[in-house]
Amino acid sequence: MSDRGAARTLLVASIQYQAYYLCRFNLAPVLPLLIIQFGLSHSEAGALGSMLFVSYALILFPAGILGDVFGPRAIIALGALLSAAMNVVFSYSTSLSSMLIIQFVNGLGQGMAWGPLTRLMANWYPRERMGFVMSLLSIPPALGPPAAYVLSGYLASFYSWKTAFQVPSLILAVISLLFALLAKDNPSSSRQSRSWSRSTFLELLRRREIWLVGVTYLALSGAIRGLLVWLPTFFVERTAMTLIDASALAGLISLPGIPSMFVGTWISDVKLQGRKSVVIAASLLAPIPILLLLPFVREQVQLLWLLASLFALFYSAGGLYFAYPSVLVPKEQVGAGSGLIDMLGYVGNFFGTMAIGIAVDTFRSYDPMFLILAGMALIGTLAIVTVRP
Repeated sequence: MSDRGAARTLLVASIQYQAYYLCRFNLAPVLPLLIIQFGLSHSEAGALGSMLFVSYALILFPAGILGDVFGPRAIIALGALLSAAMNVVFSYSTSLSSMLIIQFVNGLGQGMAWGPLTRLMANWYPRERMGFVMSLLSIPPALGPPAAYVLSGYLASFYSWKTAFQVPSLILAVISLLFALLAKDNPSSSRQSRSWSRSTFLELLRRREIWLVGVTYLALSGAIRGLLVWLPTFFVERTAMTLIDASALAGLISLPGIPSMFVGTWISDVKLQGRKSVVIAASLLAPIPILLLLPFVREQVQLLWLLASLFALFYSAGGLYFAYPSVLVPKEQVGAGSGLIDMLGYVGNFFGTMAIGIAVDTFRSYDPMFLILAGMALIGTLAIVTVRP
């Protein structure tokens, strides 16, 4: 971490990705208001909450390839500007159909970040340090939802739900300009390799280990992101919290996951000599007893403690999933490999969010939500244990 150019690029990339999340998770805190204003069912709200994940998943792999070919900085900045524009447009929506379309386009912009960001880090850091680097770069995905929830919950509570989309878009646009000015694609002034071809594409798709890591990440994302999307509404409807309290708690309760990521990375890289699959499997198995217990918990303080423990366990392997591409594929394919894994993750986001909304409408209860999440965690465990160390 002594190289100043590498450290600066990591810092500005982390800040940029944090700003991305302000325009990605700002919908969840205002879902209770949109349900009332537009008369949405929980299934319709689930479709709205998951629409971004559909387009996000579709663009991730192509965006990773574009970042590998044309340079990650340009693709990251372009996606940010598209997302910021769609957030402004969303604030003027008048119907569910228009909101669904805008969220779909927003997801295209949002999905242009992660794969190129991973390639950007691979350009600056050697593969033996990528576990720690990706843990640092995974702080925004852990801190992003809390920041988005607190900001959007405050804006929606004291101003209007529209400002919860307008203000984050302005923040993202300004930070994107700084990112474009300060970040560099690689340490040298030379242009990066443009060696992508049909054979390169097929070679990546044939890599079994990348797909298994992706399926595992699908299960993790379906559980953790599905829960995050519904937590504000869950708190409002089940515990009668105010919107601002529900948004703040839903965000802050995931913060224990940030230090746990570095603990998991340290165990994997130092104590287990790089055996990432062991830590990932443990991070998925350990939350299952908590998930099976939560349907029976009604006392609020106990509920919050269990949810915080849940996030700490799930996030403990958060930095390891995207350390895999730098080990499993050539450097020229790292962005696309990460995009493929993240693409499958957002497929999980979609199914997790939709399944919870349908289950709540069907059973008139949030209790089945925890069983769905436990099932996803088990699927992820079965996939990761077949990945060769």
